[in-house]
Amino acid sequence: MTKLLSRLLDAQQPQFSQALTQLEAASGNSCQDIRLSESVVAGCRAKINALCLDPDDTTGEELYLALQQKLVEDDAMLIRRLRQISAYNVNAAGNLSEGMVEAIRQSSRSSKVFVLKVSVAKRILMTNVPKKTMRLLGYRSLGSLLKHEPLSLVVLAARTIEPLNWQHRYDASLKQLIPSHLEEREIAIASPHNDKWSGVCSQLLSLSKKTVIVNKELGAILIIPLPNRPNPGITTVTLALAADGLNAIQAASSYLRLSQVVRDFGRRVDLVATDDPLLTKTEYFNSPLSWETVQRFIHHAKEQFDVSLGEHLRVEELLGWQPVESLIHWIAPEMKFWKDGGHLAAIDNGQTISFNILDNALSLVNRRDYGEHYLHHFRRSLWQEFIARYIRPELLRRAISHELAPELVGANLLD
Repeated sequence: MTKLLSRLLDAQQPQFSQALTQLEAASGNSCQDIRLSESVVAGCRAKINALCLDPDDTTGEELYLALQQKLVEDDAMLIRRLRQISAYNVNAAGNLSEGMVEAIRQSSRSSKVFVLKVSVAKRILMTNVPKKTMRLLGYRSLGSLLKHEPLSLVVLAARTIEPLNWQHRYDASLKQLIPSHLEEREIAIASPHNDKWSGVCSQLLSLSKKTVIVNKELGAILIIPLPNRPNPGITTVTLALAADGLNAIQAASSYLRLSQVVRDFGRRVDLVATDDPLLTKTEYFNSPLSWETVQRFIHHAKEQFDVSLGEHLRVEELLGWQPVESLIHWIAPEMKFWKDGGHLAAIDNGQTISFNILDNALSLVNRRDYGEHYLHHFRRSLWQEFIARYIRPELLRRAISHELAPELVGANLLD
């Protein structure tokens, strides 16, 4: 069973086996690798049965083609669902992008995140004017730009469009921040489709190659407006990327809440703005522990996990994280097939076939043939699931304490 995980993850040996030995020893030989392998096999068989295929008599290519056809059908249903949401909540036109924005907003409305204050972000822009972004939007002064355009969208655009020296100055400003420069606020989600923003969005798509742009320090998501008749798969890709962005913002927010006790708070704001938060001082992992993996663990164990993670962070503040496919299912119940499949994959004649919805949607959009299909998002999800199963509350608490202890502002608040 361990060999199955190693093959699915395309893990390097002997490093993977050594890491597994460490994890087993730390968890009291709980055999989580065997349990996860068995659940992956069972989950794959259930998904194959749901496709009306025989798990014992289906080739990898047949399975891949069936998944692609399923995605085509579900993507069409998702488009109809989003148009309905738009027509009911926004306006009768049933704009697809507006429906997606409203659906995501509804899914995240109950949670607030710890992000940069608008007033502080404005001061940063006043000392570091985003001239290229301002020119593209047709403004001659920063004051006029900030008066008429949403600040979060301006920063989102500038973080992609402005030259490298502007980015360095912006990063330097983040490093000067202190906890009082942040506040609790709802996540901002928008898909601007007026004439001013159409050119900016086209440039953002050209530069980033993404239909969703995320800013974690401001807690903002920009969705590039979708065409009226999008190609198959692009709507699912966009929604999945937006859901992944929500998780990234939630992870950054909870990490910054926890980091309020350290002296180098500004450096950590700068870190989460461009990278994934990590716990680096862990005793029982060969590599740093992803903060999103911690959130995955809390998501699965929320009923049993009641340990405070520090004075500024309690477990309930981590509950905004959810698997991408779960959010998509919440928005479009017709897409139930993909739920709980983010970390699943089957192997046939050396080829791995992912059940991850984003992998399959990207393969569809980019017209990938069998053997050239995407596997990245499934492997990321499986690795997080693997590590999360070995996390124990007391070990997690110790890892966080070790991470913060050398740089605490005052006494160790985790003791």
